[in-house]
Amino acid sequence: MEFRTNQDENGSHWAEVMSVAEHIRRRAIQQLLDLFEKYKDIDGYPPLWGDEIEYQLLAYDDSNQRANLLLKQKEVLNTLERPHRDVNVACQTATVSSGDQTTAPEFQPEFGSFMVEATPGEPYDSSSIKSLLSVEPNMRKRRRMIQACLGPGEAVVTMPGFPRLGAPGLYTEPALPTHGLLLRSQFLPDGLISTHERYGTIHDNIDARRGGRPCKVKIPIYRDKNTPWPWKESLQFPHQNHAQEDDARQHHDSAAENFIYGDSMAFGPSFCGLQVTTQARNLREARYLHDQLCPLGPVIMALSAASPFFRGFLTDTDVRWNQAATAVDDRTTNELRSNTIKPFGSQARWSSTAMYISDDPRLRPVYNPPEIKADSEIKRCLQQNSSMDALLASHYANILTRDPIALTKNELRSYESLDLFEILHSAVWPHVDFKLPSKDGAAGWRVEFRPLEVQLTDLENAAFAVFMALLARTIQHYDLNFYIPIEKVAENMERAHTRNAAPEQKFFFRLQVEGTTPDDENPEAEYALMTMAEIINGSPSLQDSHVQSFPGLLPLVQSYVLEVFGNVPDEARQRIDKYLDIIRRRATGEMLTPASWMRLFVQRHPDYRQDSVVSERVCYDLMKVVRGLGEGSIDPAQLFSVDAQVEGKGS
Repeated sequence: MEFRTNQDENGSHWAEVMSVAEHIRRRAIQQLLDLFEKYKDIDGYPPLWGDEIEYQLLAYDDSNQRANLLLKQKEVLNTLERPHRDVNVACQTATVSSGDQTTAPEFQPEFGSFMVEATPGEPYDSSSIKSLLSVEPNMRKRRRMIQACLGPGEAVVTMPGFPRLGAPGLYTEPALPTHGLLLRSQFLPDGLISTHERYGTIHDNIDARRGGRPCKVKIPIYRDKNTPWPWKESLQFPHQNHAQEDDARQHHDSAAENFIYGDSMAFGPSFCGLQVTTQARNLREARYLHDQLCPLGPVIMALSAASPFFRGFLTDTDVRWNQAATAVDDRTTNELRSNTIKPFGSQARWSSTAMYISDDPRLRPVYNPPEIKADSEIKRCLQQNSSMDALLASHYANILTRDPIALTKNELRSYESLDLFEILHSAVWPHVDFKLPSKDGAAGWRVEFRPLEVQLTDLENAAFAVFMALLARTIQHYDLNFYIPIEKVAENMERAHTRNAAPEQKFFFRLQVEGTTPDDENPEAEYALMTMAEIINGSPSLQDSHVQSFPGLLPLVQSYVLEVFGNVPDEARQRIDKYLDIIRRRATGEMLTPASWMRLFVQRHPDYRQDSVVSERVCYDLMKVVRGLGEGSIDPAQLFSVDAQVEGKGS
């Protein structure tokens, strides 16, 4: 196995990058202007979409009953890239028999050396039932292809975070020590980062840009019956937690209690997600779709929750979003104190989307922040040299003002010839991302939905992907309006982080999503707190609102499917209904989220001591079941149902 060894120890690469940063910015501005003017009036892009799944590689030591992260990314990708190989060539060249696709899936490196990203190979067509039904078989194929590259006792799984990543003891195969010179982490080994140059560069440049500010990821611990309280890791375990102790020195001791701490940027991108990207017909439709998906982000994130662990402990949150946002935050101490990034901004690179950008007349100024912060010089340049309006110019100015943290050493040598705008754009991670057409125009204006947690099975991943694809088309077909103030979207993101948010939390959501609202109406009267079941499934009588009923996202999607696709074959209808039923049952609480089920599995394990600790044996047994779920040998509908939990069959 090969691990990363190069490092920008003295920050020399970052200093070189910053010496040309302004020139890179000017070139990126021109590239944006050229692309925008070339494609701003192009219409009629087809209704294509796609997904990205991030996988984890595991090694199972059955004799010692341990499961470890398998640091084998490069070997797996090299095997998949070879046109002729010993391991199951037929698996790579076979087509997806139940769909339209004939192109083999594509595989890419991800941040962790135990991670692989895969996409379907060619886009799906959301106007074709046959194409929609090819999603799950394609996902199964991707899993089989990765698995075919692994040896005995090794497996590929889909889950956001390995429970014992950063836990005391060894948790990687091969076993590697912590406290290395690259990550400088007391919890993570240097070999955890992919050897792909981009990821090491981003890590080093974020670290350099912070200017010495330590990384402190801070996750609330789940309080169980025997969890010491107040909980402070340094007092409970035979090793110090320097990040926690630093926090206690800077603030009052109590501010550092009852949290699990991480000390490296790698604690963010080492967790896996599921992204869904939708292509719009034109620029205007893409801007509109971007805005309508923003309020949906927190709701769907909570519905897909699958992250109840951090560093070998149970957490009091179910999703990974804020953890990643903190980990990759490159702001300096002074920028954090003044809540700015020079010369713009108030948000980290990974964050809830900052603003709406549509030219839809229903976008009232009150929905956006009172002051949209943007580099005035860049914004003025964009507006003076193109037909870009103020909202879109502000959006792009917020990207262009960022420093180029993703520019590698090799790229720096010939940066003049690179797609510099995309290098800047690719290192900003809002929960809904607005994407330019590709240079050759093969891909049009697109919107990427990013807050989904990857699910344990291909069935669930397909259910969420197909639901989001259909929901995007439903929004466009019925011209739906989900606008609420953007600060309420950010508040909903925080609500989505609470434990058991899907069945227990309420979210701000627009009351009337069809038709128009008078401009003089008080915006606070346009939305109310709703339960997940009310938002997804609808309700004839809302609990906390003056509006009598709400149609529900799922019934709207079902109406769209019936209206657009008409009478489809029974088998196809049943499969689509199966996907939508997973969404419905998650919303009502009839089906547990993966986070709730995994937490219950740990709590019911005979070796669990009710102290919030996920031991090696508990982790091993859980990962065995997760592998079985992914391979299809265990039925998730039975395992995750609330009835199964009551009957004691869910663990």
